[in-house]
Amino acid sequence: MTGKQAKARNGAIDFWKFVFSIMVVQFHSSNLTKIKTTPFVGAAIAVEFFFLVSGYLMAASISRYQEADIVVGRDSRRFMLHKIRGLCPEIFIAWGIGYVVQHIAKKNVTPSSLIKDLMTGVWDLFFLRESGLEGFRANPAAWYISAMLLAMLVLVPLFFKNRDIFINVWAPILAIAALGYLSKNVGDLRGPTDWLGFCYKGWLRAVGELCMGVICWGICQKIKDMPYTRLAKCLLTLLELACYLGVILWSYSHKGSQMDFVMLLLFAAGVVVTFSGHSLLSSFFNKPLVYFLGKVSFPIYLSHNYWSHALVRIYPEQSYVQLYPKYVLASILTTAVIYLAAAGMRRMAPAFFATCRALFLENG
Repeated sequence: MTGKQAKARNGAIDFWKFVFSIMVVQFHSSNLTKIKTTPFVGAAIAVEFFFLVSGYLMAASISRYQEADIVVGRDSRRFMLHKIRGLCPEIFIAWGIGYVVQHIAKKNVTPSSLIKDLMTGVWDLFFLRESGLEGFRANPAAWYISAMLLAMLVLVPLFFKNRDIFINVWAPILAIAALGYLSKNVGDLRGPTDWLGFCYKGWLRAVGELCMGVICWGICQKIKDMPYTRLAKCLLTLLELACYLGVILWSYSHKGSQMDFVMLLLFAAGVVVTFSGHSLLSSFFNKPLVYFLGKVSFPIYLSHNYWSHALVRIYPEQSYVQLYPKYVLASILTTAVIYLAAAGMRRMAPAFFATCRALFLENG
């Protein structure tokens, strides 16, 4: 990794991304047992961290555009395509693995069912699962990607239209409206595929939390250049650790409830401190190993959920204690496959697309 690349990454964010992706893996191990009670039974709350970080980075990216040069439609399209390219090819590799794993675990698989699942699974490949379009779900964990992109599809044009109004007016309004609706009518932040009558719960959750991430970015811009004393930085470091560790400890034995919204607020405070760079831990985490952990967190997120569903079908008589090591090993190996295959495909992509242009386009 070059010095320029290292500087572009936030080591502390990479570290916590890795921690919370592991928590999601542990949470989905509950699918291995009928009682659905395991350590970190409330670890689904970890996904809120990723939504907040995505909202923050969305704001940071759009803020770099020169307002005088913005064309809302064009730049919204470019932003979304750039975001999608960043998720590929990992998301497609994981989909293919999930498709194979789930059909290995299924009984009475026929050629027609394979074709039907392949065809109806197209909505996942186009990130449209949270739109309401139904089909085969090769990778259940991919709901997050769909919810994030579909929420951005609405938020990004508003952001480009008027940055000042979006940051100071629309983001707070949408965050309060979305999260307030979920608090009043549902009571927690879980169940992303629950249908609310007009959208999936996961999409509304994404809208509210991405907007919270934008608010975090706005607050961070106000505080990151302040000349804090050593004492102030110590206090900010304690606040950062208290926020993240508080969520982790709470998630160990608590399922979804109204406390989810409090945990989201703790996450938001932690994200502001972490991105501000004033935490004493900031320089500690800026290391190549931590940057790698941040990069591998996405393949980890994509590598495990289908195994949690498949292993109980493959080994129906085995207990959680017997299945868990298999689940962890399968997730580790799948993570490695996704990470290495994606890296190889990215290296081959320029030559591949150049060949395609030459084959199908004149003067390509």
